[in-house]
Amino acid sequence: MTLFRKPRSVFRLTLLLVLAASLTSEMRSQQSARRHISQAERPEVKNLFWQPNEVTQGSPVLITVELSGPGREVTGTWLGKRIRFAPSDKPRQWVALAGADVDQPPGSFELKVRATIRGRAAQLAKPIEVKEAQFGTGEVNVAQDYVNPTPDEQKQIAHDEVVKKHAFAGLIPRQLWDGNFIKPVEAESTPSFGETRLMNEEKSSRHLGTDFPVKEGTPVYASNAGVVALAAPLFYEGNCVVIDHGDGLFTVYMHLEKMLVHRGERVRKHAQIGISGRTGRVTGPHLHFEVVWNGSRLDPVQLLGLTLPDRKAREGSGSAR
Repeated sequence: MTLFRKPRSVFRLTLLLVLAASLTSEMRSQQSARRHISQAERPEVKNLFWQPNEVTQGSPVLITVELSGPGREVTGTWLGKRIRFAPSDKPRQWVALAGADVDQPPGSFELKVRATIRGRAAQLAKPIEVKEAQFGTGEVNVAQDYVNPTPDEQKQIAHDEVVKKHAFAGLIPRQLWDGNFIKPVEAESTPSFGETRLMNEEKSSRHLGTDFPVKEGTPVYASNAGVVALAAPLFYEGNCVVIDHGDGLFTVYMHLEKMLVHRGERVRKHAQIGISGRTGRVTGPHLHFEVVWNGSRLDPVQLLGLTLPDRKAREGSGSAR
């Protein structure tokens, strides 16, 4: 009896087809798994948020960036100015201080953030609305020399402008401030930021800081950690100290009777930097306190009210960012 046998070529073809189908199925499974992994590990700026919730002209702003994974570098731009972020005290969050100038026109302005996560770039943009602020008006009387300076005094004023410009042009490319900013003196401030002031009924000027009415000889403290960018007598400001807190943020202390620090000196928060007085253009003894971010004049009282992350806690969290 003769049995029917399929040619060997048929068996080979069938085997090849089975193997091909198996390989195709396996490749599809691997591609699908890779897609799922890729989507899960895709770098992403998950969120942007800030305080205060309502930003007005002159508001300092703490901006927080939340990432999908450990980040290496986070930068941004807002109001035409560059922002450099540092790790927060919470995992995968980065923070920076910025602000809207006292004369910033109201409107909606896009905040753009770019981050490097696991070696890949990610970005996100959100608008921040800057609302109009309500500033007061007032009249002050000062020595007539400070309203109409002599030619020699005008030369000193011009020289002072160069000195101040040089101090604010310094760039420390990292954050030096550590937690909340504190009041520079043991006193309450006056609501004077942004006021339009008429001096001796002749000339008007914008008050770009906050006044603390204290007696002469009152200790004046650094509002936060930083490096002294300026410590010098100036025509209008009197004895003036400027502290650089890194990444374009400065605090300014005017009308001091005595300065206790020198340019280039590193200071800690609450370190005594001077004694209050009545030097420069003043109506009486007080401390004039200013905040400057990349040339923008910000409300010091609002800065003192922000809740800021502690730098030591941020550094102690290591690389789990």
